[in-house]
Amino acid sequence: MKVTKHLLEEFIRIGDIAPQTLCDTLSQIGLEVESFQAIKIPDGVVVGKVIDKAQHPNADKLSVCQVDIGSQTLQIVCGASNVATEQYIALATQGTKLNTPKGELCIAPTTLREVRSEGMICSSVELGLPQTNEGIMVLDSSIGELKLGRALNTYPIFNNFIIQIGITPNRGDCLSVIGVARDLSVALGVPFSLKSYQDENTALGIGRVLQMANEGKNNASLLYKVANIISIHTPLNIQLSLLMCDIALQSGLQNFLSFASHLSGVILKPYRFGDFSKSNLINNAEAQIIIKQDEEGFDCTYNQNKLARIGVFYPKNDIGNESVILEASYVNPEVLSQLLHTHKEIQKDSELTYKTTRGSNPNLLLGMQILCDLLIKYAHVEIYSSSHHLSTKEENIGIKTTFSYILELLGEQICKEDIALILKRLGFKIEASFDESFFMATPPEYRHDIKMPQDIAEEILRIYRINKVTSIPLTFQEYPQACNEQYQFYKYKRELIKKACAIGFTESIHYVFYDKDKLKALNLLTLPDTLDLINPINNELNTLRSSLIPAMLDTIERNLCYGIESIALCEIGICYDSARNEIERLAFAVNALQQEERFPYPKGIKWDFYRFCDQLSKIIGNFTLQEYPFSSSLLTHPYQKALIVQDHKQIGYVAKINPMSGYSFEGFICEINLNDITINQQKASAFSKHQTSLRDLTLLIDTHTTFDQIKTAILREQIPFLIEIYPIDLYSHESLGSQIALSLRLKFQAQDKTLQEEEVKHSIQQILTLLDQTFNATLR
Repeated sequence: MKVTKHLLEEFIRIGDIAPQTLCDTLSQIGLEVESFQAIKIPDGVVVGKVIDKAQHPNADKLSVCQVDIGSQTLQIVCGASNVATEQYIALATQGTKLNTPKGELCIAPTTLREVRSEGMICSSVELGLPQTNEGIMVLDSSIGELKLGRALNTYPIFNNFIIQIGITPNRGDCLSVIGVARDLSVALGVPFSLKSYQDENTALGIGRVLQMANEGKNNASLLYKVANIISIHTPLNIQLSLLMCDIALQSGLQNFLSFASHLSGVILKPYRFGDFSKSNLINNAEAQIIIKQDEEGFDCTYNQNKLARIGVFYPKNDIGNESVILEASYVNPEVLSQLLHTHKEIQKDSELTYKTTRGSNPNLLLGMQILCDLLIKYAHVEIYSSSHHLSTKEENIGIKTTFSYILELLGEQICKEDIALILKRLGFKIEASFDESFFMATPPEYRHDIKMPQDIAEEILRIYRINKVTSIPLTFQEYPQACNEQYQFYKYKRELIKKACAIGFTESIHYVFYDKDKLKALNLLTLPDTLDLINPINNELNTLRSSLIPAMLDTIERNLCYGIESIALCEIGICYDSARNEIERLAFAVNALQQEERFPYPKGIKWDFYRFCDQLSKIIGNFTLQEYPFSSSLLTHPYQKALIVQDHKQIGYVAKINPMSGYSFEGFICEINLNDITINQQKASAFSKHQTSLRDLTLLIDTHTTFDQIKTAILREQIPFLIEIYPIDLYSHESLGSQIALSLRLKFQAQDKTLQEEEVKHSIQQILTLLDQTFNATLR
């Protein structure tokens, strides 16, 4: 966004303020200055008038001009094709130094093809200005009163500067000169004022020629006027102003629209009057414009067909000397942004939507008045009186807060009166309670971005200036690490990975995204479409993962192709359930070989279910296995899988890879919910120094009885001196019928003595009696 000094002075007086102060102030109030360029025409360049033009006697492309500069008439040889008599021009007199694109040029009397020349008629480029046209720059009264011999740098537009400002997306109100001037007036304490604008010059009312029909509900606010353009030409002031602000010159009317829109921030667009011509209208009106929403929900203008989407796209109209309909519009930027996000495929003008989605000026009347005033001053037009107006703007909602809360956010003691004064100068409407404990602040209509008390505090801080806020040193308060649960949990997770890496696993890290089709093929949980990613990275990473295992198996398969024979991976990461709730998991995945073929293992060492579980116990601690219920997942083997139980809680599962999963290798997988794991702090405990007694029992039990059931029943009975029980062998034979032989090892130990044989036998007998009564188990 670029503004100039002469444009800012349309609304505020800044002539006595140093440019550096102006730039510093803008940056301090959140409008960061990105560049500054001073413009001053050299003193020797004055206003002149071409009173005579003759062909150069010795050159076809040169003219000999007599130029009046008030005090004298000078003869100038000029090569510009557009020079003509009665023109007011910029003349560089003798001794003037110009910084031209080709370097510094000192003006001195010279002879060109035997004709003396006593100065130079300048183009805009030769004066260090943007190029307005081919040839010399022709002056007109739009820059001020043209007085012969007057130094050009005494006109405001030629003693100027350009400031480029970086505008944040929420400050659409500052994408115009009036918006920047408003903020500067508050920050500098200078008055902000609007001129008296003439918006009509004929008594005939708009209702005589144009009708407006509104069909259904609309989001846009609109204002229409009708003008009859007899002749139009862009004056120099508007040309230079647009070019200084990096706005390209177009047709005559479009330049007026661009200039008025840049000044006011109001979106202004033209239509051909003839495009809306219609017969048999009330009051014998000649045309009718229809406003209604199209099938996508955009407000549009219609005659018989749709002509434009308001605030989004307008057809290119090369309007000449004819009747036109002038439109000022405003659409709530939040509503428009949502529509454009939903319908990305529609045709749009990116330069226009850049402004409308950030928030244009909703004061449509002001924008239209500025435009009409410019047309009446500098063009030959007839503008009909009155206007058609459609308003759908909603009043901004007041924000209720307290002075104490605002001060807490600011971290500075500012008196209530100063807070109220700043907000009022920013255009807020303030209503305080009778005891002034709280207040209601209603933002101005052009500040759609202010929604919360924090936004109000930010506005106060902008104007109060952050460099005035007292610096308070940051204080640190130490807490014992034992009290920091998040750190303890993080440390515990890293310890798990360290243990895994110490016994041969490699840590892997994968995207939190995965291919939804692959998850469905494995019968794993997927997100419903309403909760899924709207804008995925690509088609292979188009959903949030519900398991760590698939990506880890993909990595194993890829590394097998690279010739790596033994692969063991571990990973900690976030997964998501079908309601998109986060679940942090720990996963392990291995291929068939635990150790590749190498002496002294010529055939390598292969993983089996129990070897894999043994390695897991070295990482997460002791656990037991329970029968895995039916699952539709194609990842887990239907017969080699189990639930992992630790501290009487199911924390995950371990399984062999299902050969039907589609992976080309064998292996084992394990996935654990970290949220279900209890972090056990290491605590010292007493242990017995007395001898341990071991006894083995071989029992005949039913094939449907599990070891877990037997162990649970024995431990529940609290057998004296029994400290551990575990299986050592399992034997089945057809001679045993529906039974199997299970060998158990019992470990007995007392804390305070060496056990006698009778005490051990008594405990064993209790166990045998229990097993017989509970499971009908007998000794083999």
